[in-house]
Amino acid sequence: MTIDDATLTARPLVNLRDFGGIRVSGGRIRPAVLWRADDVTISPREEVSALTAQGLSAILDLRSTPEVAHSPHWLAPQLGIEAHHLPLAETAVHPLALMEAAPTMTSPADVGRWYAGLVRSHIHEVVEGLEVIGRTTGGVLFHCAAGKDRTGILAAVVLQLLGADRSVIVEDYARTENNLAAIFDRLAHSAYSRSNGSQLDSDDAKRAAEFFASKHPLLSAPADSMDSMLAALGGGSGLVDLLKDHTDPERLAENLHQKLVA
Repeated sequence: MTIDDATLTARPLVNLRDFGGIRVSGGRIRPAVLWRADDVTISPREEVSALTAQGLSAILDLRSTPEVAHSPHWLAPQLGIEAHHLPLAETAVHPLALMEAAPTMTSPADVGRWYAGLVRSHIHEVVEGLEVIGRTTGGVLFHCAAGKDRTGILAAVVLQLLGADRSVIVEDYARTENNLAAIFDRLAHSAYSRSNGSQLDSDDAKRAAEFFASKHPLLSAPADSMDSMLAALGGGSGLVDLLKDHTDPERLAENLHQKLVA
């Protein structure tokens, strides 16, 4: 995508939210220090500028390498924002890849177990994301394409380390459900979606359209999916055990608390 293409296809975020006010252990998350969102690379300049005015100084891009190649953070360097690429999945992002994964996931619980698998297989990226959030001076925003799956995974890990109740973590994830129609419409009308990976032929495009019109659990954000992920990871203690092989989870949690919680 060129800068001119990005400007022409810019559409405001529809799944942006500030973590400010969410209750965690020891208090609440401060406003304007942590955001989650759908794809920021196709946002209007004015929208990203407004976030920088609120204190945004770093972006964590959780999308795959092909997604980033087709729609990079062209605005970030212009606005003095650090952009970090930390892919939480490199395969099931294209419509055809999602359809291939779909038969193995027949329920929200299956989706949650897939999420848990992504945490385990991409733990280095998860740890680096947590480190960046904890050490960055200023606010941090993390995103993927829809702001649902990969973004939901990192949001859950952050909230879990901050000691949020399970119901709070699940509720944050499930809030995306009300935004899904707008999310899919936004992505469908971006040049990025038309150039992401390979072009679909007419038969594949028809299959993709039918898939996205279905009620498949991969295309929703029910509470059961996140509840399943947390259970598969073994809750807070399971997450800590997973992190121990790669970092000091107590230090990491302390840094996050100092940065984010009031």
